[in-house]
Amino acid sequence: MARRRSINAAVGILLGLALTTACGGSGGFEADSAADPDSGATGTVRMLVNITPNLTKGYWRELVAPFEKANPGIKVQIDSPTAADGSVDSTLQQLLAAGNAPDVVEGSHNDKVLPYLRDLSDLGWAADAPMADAQRLDGHLYDVAIGQQVQSLVFYNKKAFEKAGITKPPATMRELTTAMRKLKSARYLPMQTAGEWVTQAQVMMLFAPTVTTGEPDWFKQASDGRRSLGTDLGPAMDLYKDWLDEGYLDKQALGTKYADAETEFLSGKAAMYPMGCWFVAAEAQAKKDFEVGVFASPQLNDASTPRLSVTPGANYRIFKAGEHQKASEKLVQFLTTDRAAVAGQLKQDSSFRTGYPYKLSPLADEVQALLDKSPNHQAIAGSGEYQMPTGFEAEQNKQVQSLYTGGDAADGLKNVDTWLKAHTK
Repeated sequence: MARRRSINAAVGILLGLALTTACGGSGGFEADSAADPDSGATGTVRMLVNITPNLTKGYWRELVAPFEKANPGIKVQIDSPTAADGSVDSTLQQLLAAGNAPDVVEGSHNDKVLPYLRDLSDLGWAADAPMADAQRLDGHLYDVAIGQQVQSLVFYNKKAFEKAGITKPPATMRELTTAMRKLKSARYLPMQTAGEWVTQAQVMMLFAPTVTTGEPDWFKQASDGRRSLGTDLGPAMDLYKDWLDEGYLDKQALGTKYADAETEFLSGKAAMYPMGCWFVAAEAQAKKDFEVGVFASPQLNDASTPRLSVTPGANYRIFKAGEHQKASEKLVQFLTTDRAAVAGQLKQDSSFRTGYPYKLSPLADEVQALLDKSPNHQAIAGSGEYQMPTGFEAEQNKQVQSLYTGGDAADGLKNVDTWLKAHTK
């Protein structure tokens, strides 16, 4: 199916100028320090990466150290996000506009930069990477992943559930709402949330199983403008607004940062925390006096097996105009195929990949078990034709967060539909 893109012309010109500048030799590249006689791969590769509580700059340095040792002609410069929202994609826009593009980017999902990315389809190791087929666009492959991230997960405090008299994880949203009422009576904040990007992300994690059960390719249809969020998400958002009104979510949570929300849940103040599987690594390192369990986010009214959302874990992209193509290619190949590098990344950020088991914690085993049960109940999100248009998350986040200040759920979804119609691919 042909993919329609809505790349703003002005942005495209801006990016083009930025990349031209970056490739002109003044974009921060260092001179080659030594030659690799076998591949010609040399130079300093600037790699923009996600920085999170799990993925610190020190972690990234350690990850690439063996690569640098094995390739003395190549240095890797780790760049952190500098945008106000802390995201790689927002930072990438700023770097491109400033003529300071990186060679490699990790964790970018911005479709505006697609024309400037190198097509990796002819590289066998890239074509064999996890979810490679799901990431193709018009037959072209721009992203290489290390594994899968599992979403639509709800982590919970087992002690809180026990004190509230909840004997098993909720199987429907009705049961989840009942559980939150019991948890509030037991003097727990039923569900931990936060501001920044967390609010919208949690909504999509919680309700993706509901909207994708009948339409496994819902995200592809939505990105093409063939779905109405007002219709598909309306009942779910009404329920979310009810949770807010009942005090099951903290109405002041928009001032809470992502890392602080994670800390608050791990301190035992909140009973549940909807989040992706990357939370498992943080939980394994935390000191606490309770056990954490996990269940798949239930559907609205159906207790059948939930549909887990899966997305590529740690995808890498190479800018085709970069000076150090061989070095960049060699670095990405190392990061996505070297067994130790892949296993280390999977464990550090709690992604999963068949044939790469690792021991981390009982909670990681629980997530693996949920994934193992889900082959016929997976919804692809956040990659290739399943990637929502750039800006969708920000627009959806604005509307979800408006509920915390008295906004109406139906009006918010109508605004998102209007935005989506104007930005379909």
